[in-house]
Amino acid sequence: MDLAKLVTMLQGAKEGSEYLDYAIQRLFGTAKPVPLYTRSIDAALRLLPEGWTIHRLSHLSDCRGGFGGWIGEVYRASDAMIPYPSSAPSASAPLALCVAAMRVRLAERLAQDEAGVPDDTGDDTPRQRIGV
Repeated sequence: MDLAKLVTMLQGAKEGSEYLDYAIQRLFGTAKPVPLYTRSIDAALRLLPEGWTIHRLSHLSDCRGGFGGWIGEVYRASDAMIPYPSSAPSASAPLALCVAAMRVRLAERLAQDEAGVPDDTGDDTPRQRIGV
């Protein structure tokens, strides 16, 4: 599964799952056991790229006395603004962090591909995997 498809799946997920955790793990390596990325805030935080941190992790009100999802946004201290703001709520806090981290990684990967940065193997083909 490619990174763009994974971001779309995470954004539409109703809850974290073993399937989504495994899909994330396939992009990052083969650590055993597979971390609970979509079900644990601690595991989701490991997905943030180096130098990035949480700007906002909020439980959204549904304006009827309940809650309507979670928003997660991340930033780099060197940025003057949030470069990839959250566009839709997630079902849980870990999912919100996963979506934020994956959106950053996808944007960075696309920027590298546009700039012609070679992948980790040294050739010029687009990367299929990204590193943590």
